[in-house]
Amino acid sequence: MTSYSQTTGYAIEALACLARQAPDSMLVREIAVLTEIPLPYLSKIFQRLVEAGIVESKRGYKGGVRLTRSPDEISLLEINSAAESGKSGELSEESARPGTFWQAFHQSYRDKLAAMTLADVVDYEGHHQLAMS
Repeated sequence: MTSYSQTTGYAIEALACLARQAPDSMLVREIAVLTEIPLPYLSKIFQRLVEAGIVESKRGYKGGVRLTRSPDEISLLEINSAAESGKSGELSEESARPGTFWQAFHQSYRDKLAAMTLADVVDYEGHHQLAMS
């Protein structure tokens, strides 16, 4: 099956929340409340995102996490790779035999995630909320 995991979905949702606050930082517990993602799970995801250089973390007064780059410079594939680092959920072509439909399908899916950015998610959510109003 070619799809991203719940971990990647949570990472995208949390980063979209953070992107809406950019350039300000937010506490991970604030993001957990706003997104309704369990704090312990979200904390582990943010550790991976920090290691990947997508966010930076600062302790103390005015601490929290913030994006290291503009949302339009962060691809969904990059988020997936960071969130799934060291896990079997990371998108990889290794499971598809070379020259098969599934390998081509998988590569097309990766290409679409690489072309989509965090800004696309934030823009979609903003337009979708306006349409619902």
